[in-house]
Amino acid sequence: MQINFDDNVAVYFTLIEESPMPIGLYIGENMNIKVANKAMLKAWGRDNSVIGQELAIALPELKEQPFLEILQNVRKTGIAYETKEDRVMLINDGVLQTFYFDFIYKPLKDNDGNVWGILNNATNVTELVNARLKIKASEELFRKMIQDAPVAIGILRGENFIIEQANADLLKLWGKTEEVVGLYLIDGLPELKGQPFPDLLTQVYQTGVPHYGYETMARLERYGVLQDYYFNFVYDPIRDQHNVVTGIMVVANEITSLVHSRMEMAKSEERFRNLLLDTPMATGYYETEDIIISLANDEMLRFWGKDKSVIGKPIEEAIPELKGQPFINILKEVYRTGIPYHADQQEALLPVNGKMEKLWFNFTYKPLMNAEGKVYAILHAAMDVTKQVRLQQQKDEFLGIASHELKTPVTSIKAYAQVLERMIRNDGDEKKADMVRKMDLQLNRLTGLIGDLLDVTKIQSGKMTFNPIKFDFDQAVREIVDEMQHITSKHCIKTDLNSNAMVYVDRERIGQVITNFLSNAIKYSTDANQIDVSTYALNGEVILCVRDYGIGISKVQQHKVFDQFYRVGGNLQHTYPGLGLGLYISAEIIKNEKGRIWVESEEGQGASFCFALKI
Repeated sequence: MQINFDDNVAVYFTLIEESPMPIGLYIGENMNIKVANKAMLKAWGRDNSVIGQELAIALPELKEQPFLEILQNVRKTGIAYETKEDRVMLINDGVLQTFYFDFIYKPLKDNDGNVWGILNNATNVTELVNARLKIKASEELFRKMIQDAPVAIGILRGENFIIEQANADLLKLWGKTEEVVGLYLIDGLPELKGQPFPDLLTQVYQTGVPHYGYETMARLERYGVLQDYYFNFVYDPIRDQHNVVTGIMVVANEITSLVHSRMEMAKSEERFRNLLLDTPMATGYYETEDIIISLANDEMLRFWGKDKSVIGKPIEEAIPELKGQPFINILKEVYRTGIPYHADQQEALLPVNGKMEKLWFNFTYKPLMNAEGKVYAILHAAMDVTKQVRLQQQKDEFLGIASHELKTPVTSIKAYAQVLERMIRNDGDEKKADMVRKMDLQLNRLTGLIGDLLDVTKIQSGKMTFNPIKFDFDQAVREIVDEMQHITSKHCIKTDLNSNAMVYVDRERIGQVITNFLSNAIKYSTDANQIDVSTYALNGEVILCVRDYGIGISKVQQHKVFDQFYRVGGNLQHTYPGLGLGLYISAEIIKNEKGRIWVESEEGQGASFCFALKI
């Protein structure tokens, strides 16, 4: 049937075009796109060149999805189709991506009741669905974390404190089985009646203020026997997205044995002090917000280069050498917040034999709290690791010197090998020439390893230099791809370079990162024959991704790939050799250029290594 679009229809189409809601109109048996407004084209990731095309041709990715069939069914039956949060795969920015839409396929009929077109109204709800999926995943992860936590944790939900979850440690602490899950707390643990805990829970639920219990006694019935036990515990309010308290997380640690031991020792302060003084680790004990040194054992005094005259004095007065260093401010912050602080290989300037020396320590500031959750003291434990740090520094210096010394002879050997190959090949002995060429290739690998070691020592000493220049990013990528394509005959490196960006960074260093991505893609995809390189600009950044179709990286290992010396584990390390420095160096280069670097992968399904730089 022929439809005439008059001026009124044209006005209607204009309104559709300017609508913020994605709208499309498909006519004919082949679903030709008659109208697709700006919002719809944006949702599709297409431009207006698709107008007039068949929907299946304009969006070929729909062929493996149900929507074309649904449209044909609407055309044949004349019955509208409506769905919520339906999953749609669309090619956007050259990548097949997942979107979610609320949409309607509404049949348009002529006076005879025949369907002449289908109007498609849609609402992009991808962000909403993804947020919901993230929340669900977060909740599942939260529950798993509770179940696997090495401490006793449980969730009480609602104002009546229904036991929603209790891990094995908490059930053991209560002396109960999983049968209590789903019960009101007071029904699952009836012995709590008359004890302060139900009132404390109610207070936390109503005020939203956490409660910290320290060495608190509770009477619990464990396996038929009612006894007194002691705990450190926290009642922490759980809030929904509107900041309304919906439950309480219970975290507990039984210290009954510790309390009984202290009781048996008369719980005297002197005994406590003697215990700290006799510990083989350097220990200090500070009181009040002025951080007064109440106790320091001989090992701690040796660290400070002081004698017992510092006891009873504020640390600022007793050890003036610490002024200008971070330790005093950290101690005050721990006292104020009640949050412990730990540091490894922390540098400190302290007097040794009458002169200031640089030392390194592992140490912890542990706040001690009373039953009301207020900090009354800080316990300081420290370990001198100066020897270990200096040994590490010597090792790094050795690696740097050794790498530098190796570089010159290896370069000379490589030159001799190349001359020797030409001489042998000119003599017509191809077999020997090929052997020399293989030696030259191994020298290339050795040169690369030496270069990596030199870069690592420069990174660790802060001496890696950067010489930024302004250049065409896509052109630089294209040149590197052309060079790498000569290295591999097995793989076809396909490019999709669309950033059209000029960047101001060190071209050689960024080229080093791209080369490393491509080298890894070639190395780890021996069973594949394609590597994809793409660039694009987004939100003020230029982004490059190298996609391979190789062995992939499991989710649990992905956070390690940019660590120093990380290599593929298990038997694969023999198949894919290397020092594991390339990605570490790449990450440091990108970090120095104020960029971002990441990996996206599924085990057995290849990997995409990407970085982003500010334009």
